[in-house]
Amino acid sequence: MNTKQIRHFVLAVRMGSLAQAAAQVGQSRSAVSLSISALEDQLGVTLFERSGNAVSPTEVALALLEDCERLLGIEQRLEARCQQYLQTAESQIRIARDDALPESWWRDTIVELKARFPLISFVLVLASPRELPSQVASGAVDLGFGLGLPPHPDLLQQPMGRMRLQLVASKTHPLSERSRLSEEDLQQRTQITLTGAVEGDLLTDHRLSDDYIGLSSFEQIRDMMDQGVGWAWLPAPLMTGRLRRGDARVLPAPRHNLWQEYHLCYRQGHPLGLVSETLCDRLSEYLLAFD
Repeated sequence: MNTKQIRHFVLAVRMGSLAQAAAQVGQSRSAVSLSISALEDQLGVTLFERSGNAVSPTEVALALLEDCERLLGIEQRLEARCQQYLQTAESQIRIARDDALPESWWRDTIVELKARFPLISFVLVLASPRELPSQVASGAVDLGFGLGLPPHPDLLQQPMGRMRLQLVASKTHPLSERSRLSEEDLQQRTQITLTGAVEGDLLTDHRLSDDYIGLSSFEQIRDMMDQGVGWAWLPAPLMTGRLRRGDARVLPAPRHNLWQEYHLCYRQGHPLGLVSETLCDRLSEYLLAFD
């Protein structure tokens, strides 16, 4: 039994004619008839009552029809998956990324890629920028995206674009009421900063104050900043809505903007495929348009 025989059988049932089934597959009527006869011999049942060119499916044929169509559907999906793999060299993309970009951007982008490449599987995990390279180097994920990624000897890094970090606080925070701030003013208030574990050590980013709270993600920092607990450096894409609504303010310090590169990292010897390159293009376009 093979899928060609099953395809001939299904077409003959649907069209009610061996001649029409043969025309559909570009073969002679006799070739299709022999194919169906061979299938009947293998199954040990009669599938059609024949009368000239016309054929009538038997009761057992109708009982088998749905399963046979399902088999043909599986065959088509297998062929499509293999073809797409040959075109993209990717069947699954595992991504570790920080949360410097809005969740809505990742959601919309992955939905768009899934619609364009329906047979590609996507896995996304969250990691801090300091922890992210080790996950990629270990092979746990294929791609890493993050802000200010530290170098790793086994990884290649590719810049996606610059991202602005803004010095911000909630509108209710005492520093938001000031018209001018010095570095000393910031040092005297609680700072909320990004913290990550690297080789057993906890490292903080852009820490200015000895009075600080270290958290592992930008969204956690933003949520605590919303409560008026302290001030923070936060990626501009995460602050757009709050600043427009007046829920938060950029603090009037001499250096209220920092620029950092947003990077992709991946293992050496593992070149990017079409889907990964498309994702990178979308990300670069977003960063360029944002600033």
